[in-house]
Amino acid sequence: MSRDGTRFDEFEGRPRVPVAPVPLDKRPVELLAPGDADTWVTVPAFDEERSLGGTLDALRAQSLRPLVVCIVDNVSADRTAEIVRAGATAFAAAGIGLRLVVEPERGTGAAADTGMRVALAGGARYLLRTDADSLPRADWAARMRDGLAGGMDLIAGRVVARADERLTRGEYLAVALLMKGGAFAAVLRNWRPGYRARFRLLTGSNCGIRAEMYERVGGFPRSRIDEVHDDRALMNRVRRVSDRVTTDRGAIVATSARRYRGYG
Repeated sequence: MSRDGTRFDEFEGRPRVPVAPVPLDKRPVELLAPGDADTWVTVPAFDEERSLGGTLDALRAQSLRPLVVCIVDNVSADRTAEIVRAGATAFAAAGIGLRLVVEPERGTGAAADTGMRVALAGGARYLLRTDADSLPRADWAARMRDGLAGGMDLIAGRVVARADERLTRGEYLAVALLMKGGAFAAVLRNWRPGYRARFRLLTGSNCGIRAEMYERVGGFPRSRIDEVHDDRALMNRVRRVSDRVTTDRGAIVATSARRYRGYG
């Protein structure tokens, strides 16, 4: 730990103390459904047995082929890994590769980074990420891949509330206001001289990055959510060196409002 007890700086998630890179040789990968692709989707998952099935269904319904999905189990205590393994036959039938890796270091940043580096080792050129309680639209991966192949280094997609959670009209309004207000506040909060592009709100449930750029900037900080927001840090790392950063409002992922409800 550093003198003030933090491992990472606030904005770009740069380590204040040495943080060991992920040793992939100690992260065995289960090949559950065969397949290779230039586009991989990483999904960090921690105790997501209640929501992961829907996410797997949404990923299996993606229109993009070929495609590989990599689930990173962050040492779940529930049936998360079993649910992934149970989906192997359906993914194979759909022509989508499926991998499962366990990341023992707790934290969304650590889990996401491991999945991205497994994808890099597998030859991926375009790295996408969503969450284990989220539902990407069927054309999501294809839109993200097209944008990255067209020259973008980093793409932030649009996040909407899941329809199946039956939010009240007031809750829908509250979530929308929180997203819009948060995006505006984030632009102001993340203003710093020296960046080549303006800050855009990036959520881990809906983002895509070129593999070469991910390696260049060091990827997601291997952090916990209470240390630094790994998605915000990645946005700041990329816009430090590139102006090819955009938002695609047509790349839509419906995500759970459970955290908003939990916060009240």
